[in-house]
Amino acid sequence: MFAVLVGIDLYDIAMPLWWNDVAPLATNMLAGGLVSFFFYWLVVYEPERRKRHLIKTNLSKMYSRIKEGILYQIVFASQKGGRIDLEFSLDTIDRLLTVEGFKDTFSGGREANEGFYAFENQMMDNTREFREIVLYLDLLARQIEFVLHNYNMDDEHLFDFFKRLELLLLRLRHSTPGYDESKPLCSFIYEIFAGWNPIEGYMGYDLIDKMITDI
Repeated sequence: MFAVLVGIDLYDIAMPLWWNDVAPLATNMLAGGLVSFFFYWLVVYEPERRKRHLIKTNLSKMYSRIKEGILYQIVFASQKGGRIDLEFSLDTIDRLLTVEGFKDTFSGGREANEGFYAFENQMMDNTREFREIVLYLDLLARQIEFVLHNYNMDDEHLFDFFKRLELLLLRLRHSTPGYDESKPLCSFIYEIFAGWNPIEGYMGYDLIDKMITDI
């Protein structure tokens, strides 16, 4: 519209008598609107877009690192619990970081030194692995808290998910070792690594990772 008004002024086109009064006013209003839009984009929109991208990227990276750190402790604890079939190697870690690989490795077993039981039994005592996992959960809780305070989520479902996750992590970081005491912690770990949900069963993906992608 602004370009049309400028073009009419540049070319000698017969216009109504009121044109000379209206055209300058309309041109100034449109020019002011364009300038305001440009400054909004430059000062507000673009910095906010970059901030949102940075926060989302950082959360994704930190979650991956925290998850990998927890997985190390799962493997160490499982070995101490009797999993002689589980070796520690980069290939093993890469495989267990997939929901399919983790489920295949830990979903079976009936004895105390098999499946996920070997890990869970190590969470009954104040082992080094238990303390490290609690520490990682505390770090994740702090990351989620930062995102909730600095990232504007327009989707109510996403905001509700991360708020509930924050509250869950705040409870889990106060976990204590024991048969019953460590069950919520172990259940949470199995859910995120195996892509399992108590309502839907095996989903085939890590729900937290998916929600971070959807932010």
